[in-house]
Order: sequence, then C-alpha cells, then structure tokens
Amino acid sequence: MAAKSHAADVVDRLWRTYAPYQRGRNTFGDLASMLAILVLARFVESEGDPEDEFVKRWGRAVAEAGIGLSPLIDLRAAMTNASRHARFPVPDLRDLNVGWLAGDEESDDIPWAAAFLVALGQRPTLAEAGLPEVGELLLERHVQEGTVSVGEFYTPRAVVRLLVELASPQPGDRILDPACGSGGLLAAAAQRIAGSGRVDGASFEAYATDRSNPRLAMMNLAIHGVDRPVVRASDPVSLFQGRNSGLFDRVISNPPFNQRVEDIDAVGWPFGQPSASNANFAWLQLAWTRLSEDGLATMIMPPRAAWSDGREAEIRKRMITSGALLGIIALPPNLFPHTSIPVHIWMLARDKSRHLPSDEADAVLFIDASRLGTQVPRQPRVLTTEDKNRIDGRLHAWLRSPRATPDETGFSCSVTHEEILENDGSLDPRLYVDVEQEWSTSTQDMDLLLGELVRHDGAMSDSNADLLRNFSRCERLTRSGIEPPRVSLVSIVSGTGEGAVEDSGPGLLVAGPSGSLIRAEDYVDAGGVPVVMPKDLTGNGFSVANIRYITERQAESLERFRLRRGDVVLARRGELGRCAVVRQEQQGWLCGTGCFVLRPPARLNADYLAAYLRSPEARKWLEAHSTGSMTMKTISLNVLGELPIVLPDLGVQQVIADAMTRLDEHERLLREQLALVQKIRRDALTGFFPS
Repeated sequence: MAAKSHAADVVDRLWRTYAPYQRGRNTFGDLASMLAILVLARFVESEGDPEDEFVKRWGRAVAEAGIGLSPLIDLRAAMTNASRHARFPVPDLRDLNVGWLAGDEESDDIPWAAAFLVALGQRPTLAEAGLPEVGELLLERHVQEGTVSVGEFYTPRAVVRLLVELASPQPGDRILDPACGSGGLLAAAAQRIAGSGRVDGASFEAYATDRSNPRLAMMNLAIHGVDRPVVRASDPVSLFQGRNSGLFDRVISNPPFNQRVEDIDAVGWPFGQPSASNANFAWLQLAWTRLSEDGLATMIMPPRAAWSDGREAEIRKRMITSGALLGIIALPPNLFPHTSIPVHIWMLARDKSRHLPSDEADAVLFIDASRLGTQVPRQPRVLTTEDKNRIDGRLHAWLRSPRATPDETGFSCSVTHEEILENDGSLDPRLYVDVEQEWSTSTQDMDLLLGELVRHDGAMSDSNADLLRNFSRCERLTRSGIEPPRVSLVSIVSGTGEGAVEDSGPGLLVAGPSGSLIRAEDYVDAGGVPVVMPKDLTGNGFSVANIRYITERQAESLERFRLRRGDVVLARRGELGRCAVVRQEQQGWLCGTGCFVLRPPARLNADYLAAYLRSPEARKWLEAHSTGSMTMKTISLNVLGELPIVLPDLGVQQVIADAMTRLDEHERLLREQLALVQKIRRDALTGFFPS
C-alpha cells in the first residue's frame, strides 16, 4: 500500500510538471518519451556503476536540468550507452522512432524534459514507488488528461487484471496479444508469471494495429519486467496468413471493435469468412487458430458480437458446435474512459475436453456481471477486487465440473450447446442468466404457467397471421418494378428535392444542446424532465433504466429541443443508426447532447424513417461517413443531412412501417414465450412432485 501511495505521489508530481508543456505543440510522442526516461532512470539506479559512461552522462543530464539547461544531448548519450549493456531491457532503441533518441529535427520539441528530470529526482523516488506502478498510473493519467489518444483502445487496469486472471498464464507459457495497444495486457501477464523477477521477451508475441503504438508498448513491457520485448505492427489477415512463430498457450487481447479489414477473402477462416467491414470475428478466429492444444484465449468483444445476425450468427454456431467456446462474461457499462459502452469477455479453448470433464464438454458458462462495479460521478466505473474474485472464482469452480456448479440467479448459468443453438446461436448472457425471483413450484402454479403458455400460443398464431398479411401487402405495393427515388435527408426535411409536395411544410433536423447548455451539475434526481442520450435509445424505443433528468425550469430555456409525438431521435455517436420514434409517453422530453432530433415533414412517415435508419444500408453509409475512433464513431449534422433515403410514396411507407412494427411485436412475443418455456422446463419436476 505504501508503494502504491508513493507511486501516486510520483505520477502526480511528474504530470503536474509536464502538463503546462502540452499547449501549443505536438505531444504525440511524449508518453513514449516519458516511459523511455523512466526505463533509463531505473536502469542507471539498478545496474549502473559510477565508472559506467551511461551513469556519468545521466548524472550530467540531471545536473543540466537542475540549472535550467537542456539535458537532451547527455540524455541521448546516456540512453545510447545504456542500450549497449547486455542487461538493458529494450533492444534496438534507435528503431523505435523516439525523436529525441534519434536526434532528428523534432528532437528539441520536448521542452518538458528538464523539468521532468528535476521532478523525477525528488522524494519519494522512483525506487520507493516502484517502476511498474508508476508506469501504469502515468499511462492512466495520460488517457484521462492527455491531449492525444494513445491509439488503440486503452484497457482499464481492473479489466486487464480480470482478463489475465481468467486466462491464468503460467511460467513457461507462450503468450500472444495480436492487438496489444499500449501493451497493458501482456504487462499484467508478465507480472503474474514473474512475481518480482523478470520475464524473457521471447515468451511474448505482440502486434499493434496502430503503427504509433509499438514503441509505447515496448517501453511499457520493459517497465513491467519483460526483457528485450519486441512489438510489431500488423492486422488480423496478415497474422493469419503468416503463422511462422508457432502456437501459443494463451492469447489475451482487446482488439479494436468493428474494424474494417482488407483482403478478408484471402484467408481460409476455420468457422466462416467474416465481414470486411467488421473484424470482430476475424480477431476471434485468429486467436483460436493460434492456440496450442491446451491453449486458452480471453478476448474483449462488443456485445453486438454475441447476438448479431446473418454471417456472424453462422460463424457463432460453427464455433459452438466445434467446441471452441468456453464462456461469455458480460461486464458493466462505463468501465472504459470516454465511453459508456459495455463489453463482453469471450473465453475460447482449442480443445474444451482438456479443460472440462469429458462428459460435460458441451457446456458453456454465461456470467452476467453487468451490475457489478462501483462508480463515482464523472468517473469511469471500477471493478473491485471482490468483483474480480467473484467472476474468476465462478469460472474456475465451473471448469472443475459444470454440473456440480449450481447456477446463480442474476449472475451465472451453465448452458448446453443444444440450448444455445435453439436460440439461433445467440450468446447474449441476458437470454440465459435468470434475473427473476424463483416462481412457486406448486402444482397449481405449474397449471397457471401451462395455461399462460396456451394463451401465448394463441397470441403467436394471431401474430403470424398479421405478419403474413403485412408482408403480402408490402410485396404487392413494391413489386411494380419502379424503383423509388433516393433523396437526401436534408432535402426531405426542407421540403425540396425529388418528390416534394407543394405546401406540405418543412420538417426539422437539429442537433441536441451542447454541453454548455446542459452542464453536469444541471442534472437532478428522478422527477424532472427526462433527457434522452444515445444510451437511452433501444432497438425499437426508449429505455428509462439509466435516463437522467433536469428541472422543468431548466427545460423551459431549451424549448427548441423538446420532443413531440412523431419525432425521431437519432444517436450521433456510438452505434450509428440507433434511433427511436417519440410516442405519447415521451411527449415533452428533451433531446440531449449526443443525439439529433428529426421532425418529419408530411411526406415522410416517422416509423418508416426509423426502420430505414436501422437498416444495414443506412448503417453502412453512416459508418462510412463517420469520424472519430473505431470504438466511438460520430456523425455530424451536415453529413447526416446528406444520407440518401429510399423514399416511396406515403402509402408504401405506411405499409412498410406497419410490417416493421409487427415484426417488433412478434419478436417481443417470441422472447416472452421462450422465457416461459424455459421457466416451465426448469420447474417441471418440482411442480409434479411438490413438497
């Protein structure tokens, strides 16, 4: 605890020294430079002798910094001499493209170096704080307060530790991270394996899809006890094609979500070719193919990978029937900085029979940890040690015997391959983990359940008939062979363009209020006016589970953003195409930051527009024209206005909208019926033989 406290003090001191130098300059390589200085400082302290040239040059650099002179020449010389030492942990420093090491044109663009060295020499020292802890906290501080991103998605320390504990790497294991980002996962694996010692870099293989990250990752690994680490830039297709480095005992990774990959068809994927526009299942299949016979993989994936349809659903089914999947763990939202998106952990095995009893190898473990963690206002959620132990303990108990490990209501459930395939290969933990209280198991209650099932059958029959009628109407109205026009959204809203109706009146398309209009302190407890954010938009409506509120008085000053019945609210960031139509229940709510509100003109049916915005065609267009990171895509108001909308006449729009609404209702009935059948099956024996 004392070391952790010292590390926090050291990082706070270093960051406050560095922060003023961020303004007005390119800070892209600063973090890698900081870590390089920390590696050198620790090496001088632990391995250097007074007569060593690198110790002398380091001492001179520190002295120059103390009197306000630039230490870069001596700092560079100290690093060059230290890197020739047999025990220096980072190979080929000059190949890392750290400007001040190479002496390039930008080598003087680190004006913070002198102040950084002075701060580094103060108490508590780096030795008292511990280099690995200082490195982790400095990286975390950079993510929270730095002016540029570290590249690939940063994985919070608590999630890193959970992934490594689930994978349980052992001394002697070979470990791969095919998308290592800043190297945090492999660094944690090294610490687990080595304890207080160091680890041979040959035990690790690491790649980064962002070409700016290898140098940062190598420094991070060196800080965490990996000798002579090597990190290269690559992508899943290239890695799949070039498997010259053999197999691995563990694959641990948090690859970029929904990444576009070129030449996806050049690879013979074991479970099916993934989409070129979404590499999630390329990463999963790559991880599985690189596992040894006893190998395990823990991979972070977006929730959508667990339930998406089409090609990805077929790949999931093949993974299940092949025994590649051990389990899915749903983590809570808000764990990652700058995004509320939750994630899943996928656990893969090359051969499940080596990890489960042979007669229980058709089981898959689902853990719903979405309600775990603690959160303070305006800070990411954090998984506690107790949370991690609960998840890890349940997994390892289940691995010993799935049948002997009882399901835990609201937390975990063991499911057979057959049951998953009955759910069309969906791996959404919410489908399997029971969150309700146990129903009464008396015979009378069982009769009630069976009666409810009969009523559901009647409702499903009526719904089937409605669907047939609606889709028959759609087919008759759209089979004329005349293709409806494609009109930009802004033309439709403004009442111009092809198909405009005279005197129909324009619609409205505006972005939600900026952060300066609704500040964090303006939000109040339940009872005010709901403010709709992207997270509150579901597949076909609004969720109030985590919705936030402002006072009625505050809402009056934002009248232009008030929602009316028939409006369409559309997410401007995150999962593009996510939208919902305002009904009577949402009348008077407020469109929040991160959303657009669209008030359709008379020639556009709101439910048709919402169905079109959710379509693959519209989502693909929005993603292609979005900006931002792979994990937080953003669309601007002007670009949204250019979205081409297939615009049939209002009669056809209404029929299509009715068909989509019937599909939503049919899906709801199906889910209810499935939940009811599963409940009856679980309670059948106790219902037949009540105590």
